[in-house]
Amino acid sequence: MTPLEVRETFRKAVQILVDENEKIKERLLIAYASQLSLVRPTDPLPAEVADEFRWLRYALSDAEMPYGYGERAAKKLHDMSDEEASELARTIFSIFLQLREVEQAAAD
Repeated sequence: MTPLEVRETFRKAVQILVDENEKIKERLLIAYASQLSLVRPTDPLPAEVADEFRWLRYALSDAEMPYGYGERAAKKLHDMSDEEASELARTIFSIFLQLREVEQAAAD
């Protein structure tokens, strides 16, 4: 993925978190499964968000994709509180904003 594609993936994840009518855990699962799981740790992430993204990815799912070992997102989300899920949603939004700031700074 290019840096622009990574930012666009986060934009789509944020949109899912805002637009869906489901509870926060379901919205997070949709955002992760359809968008965030596509971003790999090897994709070009700015240093400002790389560690935060690795933490977020592990918080949502530590399963090796596509069928490796580890705990899947649905199980992890089921086991966490709504407040923990809300914090992850805020983290997704924060990473998106940081990606936009890095992009804008590079354009200046």
